[in-house]
Amino acid sequence: MNTFPAPHLQQQTDRNTPPPRQIPLYRLDPRARLLCAGTLGVLVWQAPPLAVAAYALLVAALFLFSGTATRTGFSMARPYLWFVLLWAGVKLAADTAGLGPAAQATALPAADRLLEALPQAGLMALRLMVLIGIGLLLTLTGSPRSLGLAMAWFLKPVLGRRAWHAALSLALMVHFLPLIQKTVAQVRQAIRLRAPRCTAVRRWLLIPQATLRVMSQKTWAQTVAVAARGLDSPDAWEPDFPRQPGAWCLCGLFLLLAAAPVWLPFCLDFQIF
Repeated sequence: MNTFPAPHLQQQTDRNTPPPRQIPLYRLDPRARLLCAGTLGVLVWQAPPLAVAAYALLVAALFLFSGTATRTGFSMARPYLWFVLLWAGVKLAADTAGLGPAAQATALPAADRLLEALPQAGLMALRLMVLIGIGLLLTLTGSPRSLGLAMAWFLKPVLGRRAWHAALSLALMVHFLPLIQKTVAQVRQAIRLRAPRCTAVRRWLLIPQATLRVMSQKTWAQTVAVAARGLDSPDAWEPDFPRQPGAWCLCGLFLLLAAAPVWLPFCLDFQIF
């Protein structure tokens, strides 16, 4: 039995979310999905701006055509938009003040430095949005346990029997991230209904306290469940995946095309072709 249910099963209020096994990407080998997500995450930071925009369109298309563009997916993505805006604002302020690498000519007027810093801040925001989209897509198209087993398969040649530590950590992280967001939303709704006259400052003080109290109970329950089902041992994380040569061929083609903006200029510079 799966101790870590997929996020689709945690959001019982979303009737438009299809069962996980009806999602096409769910049936894909989790090792291939994890490899594609990790490689694409590295490429996002190395690729030029046009390639990053192409990655953003690719992730958006996968959301739309994989069946994950539902209320669950959008509700999970909404809090991260504030995170992206925060760091884009920090990047913009630092470059405008002449503290970042984008503002090399500090003698320029502040308005000119602001105009030079805007594209860099926008590019950073786009990179962060693509990375968050990759993580959400990986979370919504597979169960935490399958991703943990895939991680154990990759790390076993390096860590041996200790690979289950990383596998369990990844599974718990994938399990708890949407659970934390759901808990915060429930706490905010409870405060809004039970204390409508509560001030904004008081509300922002109560939300983390109540969330920590609820999550401590859920963490203890999850710890007991992990121990009761024997998931805290190496034997529980022995990967046994069926052969899917088609999935690996698709993964290789995807990585080759995704890495083209990075390796193609390198090959042209050294006249390999």
